[in-house]
Amino acid sequence: MIGKIRDTIVRHGMLSGGETVIVSVSGGADSTVLLRLLTELKEEYSLRLIVSHLNHNLRGKESLRDMMFVKALSKKLGLEFAGKTLAAGEFKKAEGSLQEAARDKRYAFLEETAGKYGAGRIALGHTEDDQAETVLMRLLKGSSLAGLAGIPPVRGPFIRPLIEVTRVEIEEYAREKGVGYLIDSSNLTDKYLRNDIRLNLIPYLKQRYNPNIVETIARTASVLASDDDYLEKEALRVLPEAVLERKKGRVVLDRKRLLALHEALSARVFLSAAGFLFKRADISSTHINSFRDVINGKKPNAVADLPGLRLAREYDRMIISIEVGEKPVFFSSVLKVPGRTTVKGAGVVFEARLLKKVPPKLSLDGKTAYFDYDEIEGPIAIRQMVPGDRMVPFGMKGHKKLKEIFIEKKVPRPLRAKIPLLTSGGEILWAAGVRHSDFCKVKKATKRVLKVEVSEG
Repeated sequence: MIGKIRDTIVRHGMLSGGETVIVSVSGGADSTVLLRLLTELKEEYSLRLIVSHLNHNLRGKESLRDMMFVKALSKKLGLEFAGKTLAAGEFKKAEGSLQEAARDKRYAFLEETAGKYGAGRIALGHTEDDQAETVLMRLLKGSSLAGLAGIPPVRGPFIRPLIEVTRVEIEEYAREKGVGYLIDSSNLTDKYLRNDIRLNLIPYLKQRYNPNIVETIARTASVLASDDDYLEKEALRVLPEAVLERKKGRVVLDRKRLLALHEALSARVFLSAAGFLFKRADISSTHINSFRDVINGKKPNAVADLPGLRLAREYDRMIISIEVGEKPVFFSSVLKVPGRTTVKGAGVVFEARLLKKVPPKLSLDGKTAYFDYDEIEGPIAIRQMVPGDRMVPFGMKGHKKLKEIFIEKKVPRPLRAKIPLLTSGGEILWAAGVRHSDFCKVKKATKRVLKVEVSEG
């Protein structure tokens, strides 16, 4: 194991010797083993190791237990400890998912700690399994080449010495060396996508298709990372020639210059320019496809609302900007069953009827929706989208962000807040005209069918 880590460090130029290294330790197997391995290499590389732990304060006593464990381990190894506990309720107003918000807080703390100790390197415990999970997760959501290249071994001050080691190897090392570690209970549930991939998808792929799927995906990511690196360097070389204007929240590119480039390179120049405005990790295949549609389209003036960005073409000027959404018109109502409900704020009318028989053909994504009326809890409310809304799309088991569904269905951003949602019992039953939920769906045994039709009011 130590030889394998040493090879990874040398191959990717992670350490040259004499550095102060912040080691991010959660208390789990990966980061605890990472700390032990770096401790073994401490003299060889003349390292000063600082153990860092951020208590997100999300799991009560278990979170405190983790912090105390890492602190005690640091003392046992004779290493300095830098810890911090976030205030209760820190994430209540966080945008995006809880996992993303926690990650942002953790990385900010690591960089803050590095500045405090004058550390040039921050070591993270990502493994080859994390690499495979990340690539699969991005593939499922739709990603660019940069996304499918996975987690880089080195990015700025961050290094990942375990990135070429599997989780099985980590656990075997821990058993052989008697390395104690903790288990995070939140990693045992599959309600989060990454956990679902780890607990269900990868084991299935191993059993059914390839027992070495983790290593195979990691190798593929490495090849893609090399291609990505080349394209990135070429894009950065061309980018200054393509930029007509750049200021806060806005970049303007020369369409003619982009069209003169190979399609792959022009898309990468676009991504590099977009990277001025927001995190590259948030860029997906949706952005690239929309960019190609706009730049190659026949319309001299076109607009595409992308996740986090607005792309506009004004003849031969391609304008990338951070979109400021319109303030949505508030509307709230209760569906009359049976009856006619006019929702003025949304500009639509709902017609609800109860059927005694299941229709031979059910429309799920158009202007008509059907539900098992006896499974609906209480009244059906009609409202617009709010940040964080999720639903279980028809045919699926887990919840999905409504924002992502609207993106997949190519619903323009300004229109999303105007789409009426039918909800009951805390669940979204129907994003009218866009997507039907899996809740209260009609089955063969359904006795009363609720048919709802929506039309412009």
